[in-house]
Amino acid sequence: MRKLKGERGFALVLTLVVTALMVAVATELIHGVYVETSLERNFVNLQQASLLAESGIKGGVSLLGSLRQSGNESNLVQMMEVPLEMADDAGEISVSIEEENGKLNMNAVSEFHDQMRRRLLRIHGLPEGISDAIADWVDEDRDPRPDGAEAPYYQALSAPYLPRDGRFATLGELGLVRGLSPALVHELSPYATVYGVDWGIDINAAPMEVLMALHDDMTAELARSIIERRRKKPFASVGELTEIPGMDRIANSPGMQLAVKGSTYRIISRATAGDAVRIIEAVVSLEGMKPKYLYWREY
Repeated sequence: MRKLKGERGFALVLTLVVTALMVAVATELIHGVYVETSLERNFVNLQQASLLAESGIKGGVSLLGSLRQSGNESNLVQMMEVPLEMADDAGEISVSIEEENGKLNMNAVSEFHDQMRRRLLRIHGLPEGISDAIADWVDEDRDPRPDGAEAPYYQALSAPYLPRDGRFATLGELGLVRGLSPALVHELSPYATVYGVDWGIDINAAPMEVLMALHDDMTAELARSIIERRRKKPFASVGELTEIPGMDRIANSPGMQLAVKGSTYRIISRATAGDAVRIIEAVVSLEGMKPKYLYWREY
């Protein structure tokens, strides 16, 4: 009798163990299916977001081309102030556009651009001498400026490298210049560029800080007046700057390199599909018959 009870007890324990194992296997199977389904759904969403972000870039380029061709400068200026936003069943897209010609080109080494760099650095509380280091990075000679740096300085670093002695290839490369860092470059990025060959500052697109860096006598009030005027009616010529009280002497200063239209744009397209987000940042030149992409990054 005891043997029978023992066998029944063992059978019960075995049954419980088997049941527990089956529950564990079923749970693992369900979890695996859930994870696999989630991964597949996330992959599909990422692919969809990537395609949406790319379509945002292509749509921005197409819209820019149409506005430039039509000569609708007012809509062109307004488009760069407010992001374009679209949404449908596939997801959401937000496209922002900046004109690179409205920024200070770090590849330019003229006296005008050197003074602009110094003022822009001063506005951000940075040493003005960094302008010398930027110019030394770009020029081809081996003679350092007073606050600059050439190959001997960079080769003496703990992780040595050589300056380019040529044009910056990307804005991030500025972080290699003596006195700068990736964080400082990020701070300056809304006002600085390395793209385009037209050194004139587009007064219809220049941010407040760039306008203030144009001249020692440029005040915040004058810069705001320029921005308010171009919102109502974009400047058709540089000479129209003199219509703003107080701008006569500044606009006619020797060496000023200004423009009222550019051809190089930075487009940032942010797309969302489900929980997935993809961002594409591109710089495109519309100077020729076909768009020319100078920079492309997806993250």
